[in-house]
Amino acid sequence: CEYLTITNRVPIEVDREKQGVVLTARIHPGESNSSYMMKGVIDFLISDDPVASELRDKFVFKVIPMLNPDGVVNGNYRCSLAGCDLNRRWKYPSEILHPTVYHTKKLIAKLAQERPLALYCDFHGHSRRKNAFFYGNQIYEKPEQTRVFPFLMSQIS
Repeated sequence: CEYLTITNRVPIEVDREKQGVVLTARIHPGESNSSYMMKGVIDFLISDDPVASELRDKFVFKVIPMLNPDGVVNGNYRCSLAGCDLNRRWKYPSEILHPTVYHTKKLIAKLAQERPLALYCDFHGHSRRKNAFFYGNQIYEKPEQTRVFPFLMSQIS
C-alpha cells in the first residue's frame, strides 16, 4: 500500500517541532468520492498556495490515498479481497488478512514516536448522507480536543 510524505524541508531543529498528520481514504472500495476528496487535499498540500506552504512548514503529512487497493481494483463495495471490512479490523488487524491496516497502524505508531500527532482523518463516502460530516472518537477528559477540527470545518465550508 503506497503512501506519500508531504512536508517542507527545514533545518533539523525546526523539523523536530513539526506535528504529524495522517490522512487516509478508500478503506471501503465503493466510496469513490473519498478519492476525489483526497485528490483535492493532495493537490492543495503540494500547491504554491501560501497556506499550503505554511502547513508544510508546521506539519509532516502521511497520506495514504487508498487503504484497500485490492478491493478497489476488483470492484468490491466494502470488503477486501479476503472478504473483510477493513474498517472493522483496526483493533486487532492480522498482518496476513488485513496488511494495509496492520502496517498503517505501525506507520502511525512510528510517527507518534517521532513527533506529536495533531490529527488522523479517514475520508469516507456515504450512500445516503449528503455534504460533509464527521464521526470521531472522543477524549472524555478533554472533549474540546475532539471537537475543534469538526467545528472549524463547519465554519469554513
